[in-house]
Amino acid sequence: MRTSHFVFGLALVGFAVAFSSAACSSDGSASSAGGGGTGNFGGTGATGGGGTGGGTGATGGAAGSGGAAGSGGAAGSGGSAGSGGGAGDASTDGGGTPGDHLLITEVGIQPGGAEFIEIWNPTNAEVDLANYYLSDNSAYYKIASGPWSPQGTPETDFLARFPSGAKLAAGAVLVVAPESASGNPTFEAKFGKCPTYTLNSTGTPLTCGSGNVPAMNIPTNGSVGNQAGALISNDREMIVLFRWNGSAATVEDVDYVTWGATFDDNTRIDKTGVTGYKADTARAAQKSANQGVAGDGGANLAIERCAIESSEKLSGGNGMTGHDETSEDMATSFKSQASPSPGTKNTCL
Repeated sequence: MRTSHFVFGLALVGFAVAFSSAACSSDGSASSAGGGGTGNFGGTGATGGGGTGGGTGATGGAAGSGGAAGSGGAAGSGGSAGSGGGAGDASTDGGGTPGDHLLITEVGIQPGGAEFIEIWNPTNAEVDLANYYLSDNSAYYKIASGPWSPQGTPETDFLARFPSGAKLAAGAVLVVAPESASGNPTFEAKFGKCPTYTLNSTGTPLTCGSGNVPAMNIPTNGSVGNQAGALISNDREMIVLFRWNGSAATVEDVDYVTWGATFDDNTRIDKTGVTGYKADTARAAQKSANQGVAGDGGANLAIERCAIESSEKLSGGNGMTGHDETSEDMATSFKSQASPSPGTKNTCL
């Protein structure tokens, strides 16, 4: 009997050792099963005894079913997240969209007391005008390198800056009105309202209604001609709205309109070949607005915008959002208007 008990005991010991070995083999393989598996791909959790086992893999593998996490290694890290690329720069080399900046929407051409420039903000954000300028001469960009020195008719040309603190709300319009000549009807008399800003050679506020209208600033390198009532020409002219921060080597075009069947170098922009600028549309190829005016005199007349940047190139230009402002088909975008409406968004827009 002692011999048979001894043999039976040995058999029980052998069975226990075999069972323990099998259990260790299953529980210790977690490193290749998922609880401590390859991090980049996650995997399933290790299988073991009761309870929940391996951790979730880095890319979202299912939780293990079984005992405690295996000891086969630490959970995988899952790898670095992809970079996805940085946000794009607001470079002028990029492409914009029509009307993604301020627009010149109406210009009062005649008579002298009815001259004005209307600007509309078609965007959904207020625009700070601190670094915005207006000019009627193609030499405007020279302000970035010194006095602009308009050629031809400096007494009737201007380069002025919006006053400090000037802003234009989303969807709003503003009006800049040159001072009328002595004896001529004023802007207020013609339209029954005051402009937003006045434009004169001394930077003097305009008395209008029961208060004063602020004047456009005359920057150090700019000027405003002293011939009141004659700053905006009837038969051929240009107006450019541009932006400059006061230190950059170049300016940024914002919007531009030119009119007249004839032109000269002063009345159409072309910065082609000037250091720092891309090529503009050649002067002879620009499609000017038809103002319907032949010389001075006549009833009220303006040109008003009825299309937003018709056929304008939206990239590769000198505009603040990459546009080539000189490429717009202004003959299509603008029409003559015998009943100007300064300060009110054009009904045709």
